[in-house]
Amino acid sequence: HGDTRHVLLFPASPDECFSLAVKAFDLAERLQTPVIVMSDLDIGMNDWVCPKLEWDDEYKPDRGKVLDADALEKLPQFLRYHDQDGDGICYRTYPGVHPKGGYFTRGSGHNEAARYTEKADEYQQVMDRLLRKFETAAALVPESVLLAAGQSTTWGVISIGSCDGAIREAIELLRDKGVHADYLRVRAFPFGDEVRAFLDNHERIFVVEQNRDAQLKSLLTLETGVVKDRLISILHYSGLPLDSPTVYTAIYEQIKQSAAA
Repeated sequence: HGDTRHVLLFPASPDECFSLAVKAFDLAERLQTPVIVMSDLDIGMNDWVCPKLEWDDEYKPDRGKVLDADALEKLPQFLRYHDQDGDGICYRTYPGVHPKGGYFTRGSGHNEAARYTEKADEYQQVMDRLLRKFETAAALVPESVLLAAGQSTTWGVISIGSCDGAIREAIELLRDKGVHADYLRVRAFPFGDEVRAFLDNHERIFVVEQNRDAQLKSLLTLETGVVKDRLISILHYSGLPLDSPTVYTAIYEQIKQSAAA
């Protein structure tokens, strides 16, 4: 059905799995698209010490753009996939609220009125709207978490998920050796402006991830336009949780080589 992207959330701990799950439901309703909480084997299977899970009884779900019966009554026609606000997110209805609110959901080409179409311009219009919605999502997803070095540095570290603890400890070990680096933990995809700013503000960036194929590095290259040679992969895929000596050694040796060059 053409090009597509999905909204991803990256928790770093069991308690963040809980809080981001709530956020995922809100985003899924607001963006009207699946939102995936990307846990990993370490979080899912091992014992963790984490804060007590807290629930806000005052919390109200964010249902997004929903037209009620009064709003539908005032419309000359309900166009399910019409981008009224220019952000790619259309207004929707609940079943049975008003006769005007009914529509068919198709898995193939449709126009903004939710009717089947094989017209190229109408199909492309829907695809362009989906791209705008993805760009809107970048401003709605949780922001990244920055651990600043406390002094000026050209080195950065970027990662996701349960790599967090090992990286934070490695940053401390590096500091003891007089090596300073800023660390950004990305919490969502699409990437927010803070991710691009972090990449722009550092000459070399270590990308720490627990997979063989450097998936995060690939996404950063594709989505931000960062020069690939500025990204240095630290990959861990032995099946065991990532540890701080692995991160520390990889970063320290690379910086030492760069200083000697």
